[in-house]
Amino acid sequence: MKKSFEKPVADVRSILEKAENFIKSKNYRKAVEELEKHKIRSVDYFLLLAEAYEGLGNSEKAEFYLEEARFLDTELRSKEKLRKGITLASMKNFRAAEQALLESVKLNPFERDAYYELYRLYRETGNHKKMVETLQNLMTIDPFSSFPYLELSRLYALRRQYKKAVEVLRFGLERIDLPELHFELGKVLADMGKVEEAKEELSEACRQDFLNVEYRQKLAEVMVNDEDYEGALQVVMSTLELYPDAVYVIQSAAALYDLLGNEELAEYYYRLAISKSEGFVREDSLKLFSEFLAEKGRYDQAEEILREIIDTTDNLWILLDAFSELAIILVEQERYKDIVEIGKKLMKHPELTEEDYCEIAEIVADALYEDKNYEEALKYYREIVSYSKDEKLIKRSYSKLKEIEEILSLERML
Repeated sequence: MKKSFEKPVADVRSILEKAENFIKSKNYRKAVEELEKHKIRSVDYFLLLAEAYEGLGNSEKAEFYLEEARFLDTELRSKEKLRKGITLASMKNFRAAEQALLESVKLNPFERDAYYELYRLYRETGNHKKMVETLQNLMTIDPFSSFPYLELSRLYALRRQYKKAVEVLRFGLERIDLPELHFELGKVLADMGKVEEAKEELSEACRQDFLNVEYRQKLAEVMVNDEDYEGALQVVMSTLELYPDAVYVIQSAAALYDLLGNEELAEYYYRLAISKSEGFVREDSLKLFSEFLAEKGRYDQAEEILREIIDTTDNLWILLDAFSELAIILVEQERYKDIVEIGKKLMKHPELTEEDYCEIAEIVADALYEDKNYEEALKYYREIVSYSKDEKLIKRSYSKLKEIEEILSLERML
């Protein structure tokens, strides 16, 4: 609100009372002069001006201020309904909230906030049809905001209605040429398999918002999916010039050099990512490097890194993932006893859930089975069948359990 409209309540009241007294004494000119010295946005202010001008015989001015009073009264009542709707929605009283918000819109069809609150309400209650209708209204009421175009296109894309999503975004771009709309359009076109068009839109998003890493990464991803590795590498390396410490971008450079067959540079960037990261991000970088090494047959180095992760990580998900990767490497070398030793140690971890325990138990049991240690393998398969809720895991374990029972039965017969 402009400062010229900001007056203490007491001052406003005294101004209006003074003008009202002039009107009562039929001194309409003095009333007009007193009121027009001030800029007050209130229904009573406009009504007094209308009455004063009517007293002066100026019906045109009187009608003008009557209209101002009506508009303001409607706007204020609309906002009151809006506030009520927001409060009711926060209390999860969605039916009453919807009614209040619809009344707000009925009073003032241009009350943007009411439409935004209605959209949030319909999203909360999962009313897809009304979500779409509300966003379409917002595209008319608030045409220069990217929000309704982005949200409506995402609703259509989630339902694989890609053509509708594209239409909405192109319609939005005709009104507001914004990078986020180009970016979203590029993503939808990529999902449709229209790679060249997708690259054009994503390139335009990057041009308009030159520093946006997300836009650049998506463009590189689409290029990789199109096997345009050179193009993707150019995008990634130009991003690194802007953000030389961005670990995920460094990882992308490593992966792309690997795809292009440049093992030396790939290794350099994997090691660079590790050196520039810490915590969870460092563990992620280590794991990616171990995968690279394993693919190149450098099992000793890959094993060393995975053992480091297992020994140092505080993240249970990373721990389980690293053990699974290490087990694959050890199986390739038929080092089943090493798998069992590490697995048994991990199974004592205090934060394991039953499913985590069963996941490790299967790897240990499989190693014991391959090492022909059937009795101990049988113990773990039985535990999995008893405690796991994963039907596929239970099915695999039960099958192995029956197979071992048959083997043991044959051994006893012999």
